[in-house]
Amino acid sequence: AEGLRAVVRADHGYKDGSPQLAWLIAVMAGMERGERRLLLRFLTGSPTLPSGGLSRLQPPLTVVRKEAEAPLRPDDYLPSVMTCANYLKLPEYSSAAVLRQRLFTAMTEGQLSFLLS
Repeated sequence: AEGLRAVVRADHGYKDGSPQLAWLIAVMAGMERGERRLLLRFLTGSPTLPSGGLSRLQPPLTVVRKEAEAPLRPDDYLPSVMTCANYLKLPEYSSAAVLRQRLFTAMTEGQLSFLLS
């Protein structure tokens, strides 16, 4: 998990100490190989990492807060990405369990969708 923490940047609403960032790192660290491949494709649009691994990803993986619009709550949203910028828009989920469930739904169900967010 420490290796992941070193290469995932927090920005626009999240800081290094944000619980959602810690939960995301823990979920990523606990993934099996096939799940990591799905996550990589979801985040970057590519099935493989650059030579040298995640630390060589350009631009680096950046996690930002996805704002909820009333009457919806953050838990009602799926995360979204800007694959060209390796930019994960992560709602401010209420728990690690919700984050994991929403992330896995987005990874598996959102592979073929293209939305403007």
